[in-house]
Amino acid sequence: MNVPSRCRWNDRWRKKAVTANFIADPWLQKIRPLLHRGKAIDIACGMGRNAVFLAEQGFAVTAVDVSEVALSLLDDEAQRRGLTIETLQLDLETAAQLPAGPFDLLLNFFYLHRPLLPQELARVRPGGVIVMRTFSRAGSDRYGPIDPDISLRAGELLEIFADWEILLHEEGIEPSAKGGSLAGIVARRPD
Repeated sequence: MNVPSRCRWNDRWRKKAVTANFIADPWLQKIRPLLHRGKAIDIACGMGRNAVFLAEQGFAVTAVDVSEVALSLLDDEAQRRGLTIETLQLDLETAAQLPAGPFDLLLNFFYLHRPLLPQELARVRPGGVIVMRTFSRAGSDRYGPIDPDISLRAGELLEIFADWEILLHEEGIEPSAKGGSLAGIVARRPD
């Protein structure tokens, strides 16, 4: 396990714990009508605000993150709300073996590790959906620079999901506080 990375994320979530909120990402709330209940996995879930939202919507959720601190906060919140969410500590950049699935829904918000993408796509059952939203270099440069290793090229999501049914795709519209803009896709795997 990548100990420096895990420690860095644990420190981040410890600091955020005092102001923790479990309000789902607004884009996930917006696209909720496109998603059908079933077995879901939230990749790099952090404290699990999106996992909590999905569980409250009736999904059976597995939440994966490198940080045991974040997962502990998620476990506490799930228990407080009477929800069942399976949590799994996994370094997605070194262990890189996702749960077998198949999943009806794979959620990936603000995490891009391109070597993991083939596994992510393979874990979705035929007819299932992937929702991805992360940093992008599309759009205006006025939002500042962003690391190309963790941001999408303009049109990259459409390339990744070229063989999938695109239910919704947006990019370069909304600025990110961390620089660049955001891109998101809702794609259904062909049957």
